[in-house]
Amino acid sequence: MESIIIILVFMILGIYFYKLYKSEIKKNQEKIKQFANTEKLLDYQELIHIAGHPYINANEKIILSINNKNFLCFYKIRNSELISYKEIEKLPISKIPINQITRYELKTESEIQKDVTLTRLLALGIFAFGLKKKTEINNTYLILSYVQNNVPIDCIFKNAFNNQQLGNIISTLNRLKIEQNNIENNYKTV
Repeated sequence: MESIIIILVFMILGIYFYKLYKSEIKKNQEKIKQFANTEKLLDYQELIHIAGHPYINANEKIILSINNKNFLCFYKIRNSELISYKEIEKLPISKIPINQITRYELKTESEIQKDVTLTRLLALGIFAFGLKKKTEINNTYLILSYVQNNVPIDCIFKNAFNNQQLGNIISTLNRLKIEQNNIENNYKTV
C-alpha cells in the first residue's frame, strides 16, 4: 500500500513538472513572436552557433533574424532562473547588411564529412579508403559566409529544433538578394 502511494506521488509530480515545462516553452515562443513583431522581422530562428562567429561562443543559443531593412542580425538569448525562461537581448551582437553576405547554404553532417574526406585522403594516402566511415547522421547545418569590416567570416549554425525553419531562412535570403539585385540593375539602366 505504501509503495502504491509513493508511485502515485511521483506520477503526480512528474505530470506537474511536465505541464510546468510545457507552459514555459509556450511562454518562450510567445515572447519570441512578440519580439519578432516589435522588431519587424521577416524571418527568425533560434539556432546553436557551432563555430566561426568572432563574438559568439561555441554551442551558444542565439536568434538569427532577418529584418525588413535588409539586415541579418544575431541576438543573444539569456536564461533566467526559471526552468526554461529565456530573455532576448535588445541589441544585436552583429548586424550584417544582406549585400555583405557572400554565401549561405544548408549542408547535412554527411555532406560536411564528405568535404573532409579529401583532406583525410591527402593526409593518409591510399590507406584513407581502408578506414571505416561513421554511420550517416542527417543533422542539417546553416553555413553562412559574410564580410564584416573587410574581414571574411564563415559561420556554422545548427538548428535548435527542426530543420524546416532553416530552409525558410534560405528562402528569405534568396528573395531579398533577388530584390536587391533588381534594384541595383534598375539603377544601372537609368
